Amino acid sequence: MCSERLFSPSELSRYDGVHSTDIYISFRGRVYDVSSRSDMYGGSPPGPYHVLAGRECARALSTMSLALEDVGREDTEDLQNLIAKLEKAMNPVEVRAAVDRAAEEWQKKFDESYAVIGALQKPLPGQKVSAAKLQQGFLNLVRSLRGGRGGAGTEQGGPAAAFSHASLHPAPGRTPPALGTKVESAGPFELVSRKPRIYLQRRFLSSAECRTLISMILHRQEGMRFDKKVRAPLEVSDEHWTEEQRSLILRIETRLAALTGGPIHDDEVALVGTLTPPDKSLVATGSSCTVAEHLGLHVDTNAAPWRFCTAIIYLSSLGDGLEGGETVFPAALPLGGEALPSEASERAVEAAGRLLELGIVHTDKALSPSAREAARELLDAARPEGPGLRVKPEEGSVCIFWTRQDDGEIDRFSWHGGAPVAQDAAGGGGQNSQPSDWKWTLQKFKEVPVSVRHNPGLLADFVRTTRFNASQG
Repeated sequence: MCSERLFSPSELSRYDGVHSTDIYISFRGRVYDVSSRSDMYGGSPPGPYHVLAGRECARALSTMSLALEDVGREDTEDLQNLIAKLEKAMNPVEVRAAVDRAAEEWQKKFDESYAVIGALQKPLPGQKVSAAKLQQGFLNLVRSLRGGRGGAGTEQGGPAAAFSHASLHPAPGRTPPALGTKVESAGPFELVSRKPRIYLQRRFLSSAECRTLISMILHRQEGMRFDKKVRAPLEVSDEHWTEEQRSLILRIETRLAALTGGPIHDDEVALVGTLTPPDKSLVATGSSCTVAEHLGLHVDTNAAPWRFCTAIIYLSSLGDGLEGGETVFPAALPLGGEALPSEASERAVEAAGRLLELGIVHTDKALSPSAREAARELLDAARPEGPGLRVKPEEGSVCIFWTRQDDGEIDRFSWHGGAPVAQDAAGGGGQNSQPSDWKWTLQKFKEVPVSVRHNPGLLADFVRTTRFNASQG
């Protein structure tokens, strides 16, 4: 191999499918030309493994992790985080064997599929990339994926300039279509409310991707009766998934990281698939079909205290004869409604703030007289005729909202809940509906990394930066 080119890490990084049409990656120090698979490693549109383009990828691929601390590394000696993550499914010896086996399989695949064009120069001892540089790279990538431009403007000012505390994972912002499916471009990333901050994007996923995810949720819940709400985690590391299914999960995770401005990291839970079947006892005739009779209202720190942002992907539109299923934000002020909120809006916002002041994060936990009164007012506002914002389930669309404000505190405007699914007012039509007609969602709860959780200043910087990054679309 003496005649092969020796690449420094910075030289290799130029061949990332964005700055160059050629795409090179390194696996165990061997540099391969993978330009023929721009669908996997390319940047326009970003492939599921675009983050590996121009980088060493042995550790990332062998451990199936695109976390920043794993990308750009060859070593696989330290597997403590992976062992902890898989402790319920595999013991440490099995994890080590699986990683070693994956490394050999990837090595064989690269050797058989791509030309070796050189070798990667080993980094100098102690050589590291600054967090500020990683942050700027993340911002530039997000802007390029949304059609914007990165540059000195972000370095010179704005909240992002001051943030360099958490490891950031550069994440692609669009999903390449599955082979054999029609290319469908995502809709605009549309701001629909500033209080709380809520964005909507239609066609985030294709119909084929939605159907695949529904089948995966069904597979995880095989043998269960679907007469009540069902939840199923969809983890990248789940051994039941095929390579294509695992790739789909990974693409969604990385796209959501780009849209929310928050990195993928080990301190947040996996995607959660949810089925909400119709409640046969309800008919959607106004007041009888309410959030209060379903699951109540909450802020998303009710189940995990470090959540800051949530994405709800709607995998289905309701079938004929069914109504409801909206995500209801009773205290939200939609765009255009902030200047002159109605009396009903003011009462809802005041009740939402009162509950948080009492330490209440779910209306079901309102036990004292004052808390019960505030919960009643907020639940009244969540009725179909009430104020606020209601997001209707639409196949392939995503709703992204922030639970925390710029200062890191819980946003009182972010109280929300799911309206029940019911037969329409005419009745009958929904009685014979199939499970595919019901409400299916995929949720991602973005969480603050452990490294900033117990420092209010760093936590606020982190949240402020994610909100700023998301606004750059």
